[in-house]
Amino acid sequence: MTEKRSRPVRELPPEPDPFAPTQAHGPFQELVGYEILHNERGPYFRLPLRRDHINPHGVVHGGVLMTLLDAAGGRCLVGLTVPGRGEAILSSVTASLTSEFMIAVRTGTLYATATPDHIGKMLAYVNIRVSLDAIDGPLVARGVATFRIYTRSLVKPPA
Repeated sequence: MTEKRSRPVRELPPEPDPFAPTQAHGPFQELVGYEILHNERGPYFRLPLRRDHINPHGVVHGGVLMTLLDAAGGRCLVGLTVPGRGEAILSSVTASLTSEFMIAVRTGTLYATATPDHIGKMLAYVNIRVSLDAIDGPLVARGVATFRIYTRSLVKPPA
């Protein structure tokens, strides 16, 4: 009688769900250094300023503010429902973003919050604000954006 040896069963990690929303924004988020946090009003972003966020004039670079406006605007839509379809929004892509910068900032922590004004079948319209040192702190920048919304995740699984 020959005894068959069985190989130990190795559990594979679960397959990533291509339809699941992501909480992280990937390597660019790590590069810029913002955090995505949540409170009773929904997601908000926090960015403690570093030297590499400052432009040659000694104030926060406009690209840092645009990044926060864009990222917070799109993130506020994730998990909301598309009217008339009942499907959750899992991804969005910026179609347009208009911004205004109010005050020059040299140090501190930036906070970004966003509120959807209207969600249609394909587009969502969002108001975004960036404030200094608190969610309701002095207004640093504001934006109005239009996002193309998707009920499937556009996140590509790692190769």
